[in-house]
Amino acid sequence: MLTCLTVAAQEPDSLFVGIHQAESQYYSRVFDTATLRAVASPVTPATLKSRKNGEPAFMVYGWHPYWAGNTAYLNYDYSVLTHIAWFSYEVDTATGLYTTLRGWDITPVIDHAHQQGVRVMLTVTNFGSARNTALLTDTVKQWNLINELVYQLKKRNGDGVNFDFETVPASMKSNMASFCRRAVRGIKAELPNAEISLATPAVNWSDAWDLKALAEICDYLIMMGYNYYWSGSSTAGPVAPLRGENYNITRSIQEDYLDAGVPASKLLLGMPWYGYDWPVTGSSRKAGTTGSGSSRTYIATIPMVNAYGKKFDNDTDVPWMSYQKDAQWRQMWFEDSLSLLLKTDFAKKRDLAGVGIWALSYEAGRPELWNGMKAVIEGTVSSDGSPAMPGTGGSGILNIIPNPVKDKALVSCYISRPCTITITIYDQDGRVVEVTEKASLPPGIMTSEIDAGKLAPGIYFCVLNTGEGRSVRKFAVAGN
Repeated sequence: MLTCLTVAAQEPDSLFVGIHQAESQYYSRVFDTATLRAVASPVTPATLKSRKNGEPAFMVYGWHPYWAGNTAYLNYDYSVLTHIAWFSYEVDTATGLYTTLRGWDITPVIDHAHQQGVRVMLTVTNFGSARNTALLTDTVKQWNLINELVYQLKKRNGDGVNFDFETVPASMKSNMASFCRRAVRGIKAELPNAEISLATPAVNWSDAWDLKALAEICDYLIMMGYNYYWSGSSTAGPVAPLRGENYNITRSIQEDYLDAGVPASKLLLGMPWYGYDWPVTGSSRKAGTTGSGSSRTYIATIPMVNAYGKKFDNDTDVPWMSYQKDAQWRQMWFEDSLSLLLKTDFAKKRDLAGVGIWALSYEAGRPELWNGMKAVIEGTVSSDGSPAMPGTGGSGILNIIPNPVKDKALVSCYISRPCTITITIYDQDGRVVEVTEKASLPPGIMTSEIDAGKLAPGIYFCVLNTGEGRSVRKFAVAGN
């Protein structure tokens, strides 16, 4: 069993508040945790069951926020998901114990996930430089925390701990490593198979994190690959740019982690299932902001996309939109099935241990985000070639696998908005050999099958028509 530490750190408190902290603070005011008790939970959840197809080689690690409510967990795709981190145990820095468990003691999520072969972690949160200094300089408080976590894991059949300490000051760099050693030693002494996880920042500002040492202590780190732009940014921009910008996910993974000595096999890429919507000065890309941005979960972006459309930014591999509301220009940068597919594909091609999700439930049961990840993990789609139509950022063919094909092939497409599509197969002389129509498709990733057994060996062209444009991929049919 792996041991994992997840840690989060960012810029000084006065300048930056990460999404985990911001949403935790917001929902602590507006969500009544007592409503969670309306759903019955076994006093002792089921132990972890073995997965039918064995342990996945690629991890999908999702934070489950308590404000998701009583039923959201029933909609997760457990064929893809490998870990759920219950959010959260909130540290009492006066003692090292907790101010609240936010329903860990009564949640049915543990029992349900274990029945599916999915591990369940308890996330421990501590936000702010003063609070982290108070804990990380006091070993008595640390051992109180460690012993309480052992008790909570044993009581609820938990599989490990995820530490989410944000805005840890640079002065606590060595203290953080010492605490992690202490936590791993103390928890695994009682629970040898427990995973212990730490959430780490996308950019190691001021060298505040000893990432190499933390990777040696832990089995993996989860880099929170978001908040490159945040609510207080001076311009609108991509929350999680894969490429482009001064800082991006590709640069962070390479320079802040791999070059610093963190093995790829011990690193997960955290991905956002949310975006930000800012008031801005005008309609131009990355316009200046005139106020704070508001977070938008994936499900909240769907009606906005249907109303205003979207553009796919080929510089950063992130969708965005510009629109007016009450005479105020606004701009939203967010994520969709294509942008998240590309991030998952990046993580897989760089041989990372897996991906993380902030946050589960933000898809509200819609399948397209799950399907995109599944397609990459199972190898039925890849980002090779040009995934989006030039200039439009619209729909397009992602891949045809296998190619060449002898028997059957799978055509994977990205659909940018609800529409009826036509997939036409042409031979190299331009003759139509097959036409497939699919009506009333939702936005997201879709697949269609090519039966090559009906085709003579040679070169063919697959054409996707969505009504707003065409996308073409060449493929070959091999002889026997």
